[in-house]
Amino acid sequence: MTKSTKIKSFILLFAFPFCLLSESATLKVYTSLVDYETLFNDDGVEMLSYNLDDSGILSNKVKVSGSMRIEGVFTSFTGEVDSPFVSQDNNQNGIYDFFEPDQSYTMSLSGSISYYMQGYGNFSANLFGSINRLYNQHAFSMDETITIQSSTINGINAGETSSISETLTAIHALGTIQYNREAGTYDYSLGYHGTTGSSSGSGTYQVNQDKSLTFSALTFPSMNEPSMATSLPGLAQKSLSGSVTLPYVGNGKFHAITAIKDVPYYVVIEDANDGDGDSFPDLIRSETTQIERVELGGWNYHIWPWVFSQKDGDWLYYHQINSAWMVWRNKTQKWYIYNLNSGQWVSS
Repeated sequence: MTKSTKIKSFILLFAFPFCLLSESATLKVYTSLVDYETLFNDDGVEMLSYNLDDSGILSNKVKVSGSMRIEGVFTSFTGEVDSPFVSQDNNQNGIYDFFEPDQSYTMSLSGSISYYMQGYGNFSANLFGSINRLYNQHAFSMDETITIQSSTINGINAGETSSISETLTAIHALGTIQYNREAGTYDYSLGYHGTTGSSSGSGTYQVNQDKSLTFSALTFPSMNEPSMATSLPGLAQKSLSGSVTLPYVGNGKFHAITAIKDVPYYVVIEDANDGDGDSFPDLIRSETTQIERVELGGWNYHIWPWVFSQKDGDWLYYHQINSAWMVWRNKTQKWYIYNLNSGQWVSS
């Protein structure tokens, strides 16, 4: 074997452990939360204060208040509208349609709003409209007709109507989760949408008898609304963390609605990996997985971490994960993990 061939073979074999030990799946987190402050941002508007007085999670009514300058005029406001989130499940899969981007979603809503413009007076209006999902997004188009009910401001008259269209992006997070099924560990990263920020972390996970997965901790976006500190404290925080259990629903997908500090989340993991060909994603194991044991003792010649086993007649690659040892065996193209109880190397 030439020097060049040896180097290429060494690089190829050296790459095996890192390719096989860590795999990646898609992680998606959807919420029923919307940052309604964006509805008040417009040309000529300077937001001074904004309070979410009711998120609608418990009451189905979203209530807001605050103040702004409109073309330099100090203006205070209060508003109330039906929550766009309802417990509708047309495909009867146990997940509310509002959470699922690939499901159609439409509903009607109504509300009211009042403004006081310093030096001019006040007016109130009713609104009626509809909300529809944007295709394959956790975002919605909201079309409204606003009708003035009363006014003390010249030029704004009762009975006048106007129509507006807005886009509501519900708060959600998209990213990846990398897992090591031999060690039962994972790392994840999420980018937030509908709000600012991101989250990342690591932990341990276990595969349960029903093939569901339990993760020790995941961190999801919340609203960072101080006004909710008393009524729903979870929304006063920027992010929330907790353990999560996700049932396996087939086709490499795990999903469930869960709640952290009374805030509902819909969590999805999609794993396309099936390295052992058992028709299950690599995050879980088939109950029929064959266990193979090999003897790797005897005299060895080594250039660490490569070891030539005289007994096995082959080069082996050793790798340590925390306190556990694994070995790559060329003959079977498999990984083996050392079992302290039996003193044997067992196929993973």
